[in-house]
Amino acid sequence: MQAESSCAVTCPFCFQEFSVYAPAPDECPTEWDYDCEVCCRPMLLRFTVDEEAIDAEVKEL
Repeated sequence: MQAESSCAVTCPFCFQEFSVYAPAPDECPTEWDYDCEVCCRPMLLRFTVDEEAIDAEVKEL
């Protein structure tokens, strides 16, 4: 069992950075609707695996 990992993301609205728990590598690629932890605006998080590291891409909804 792999330990939970996190990804740093930056809100496309308020530009604040925060961390989110990443899904397991076998669940990627995946997309989550997520609300910014600072300004509460909705965004789309797209998780992919690149050489065993999980990357998060952020887009406005």
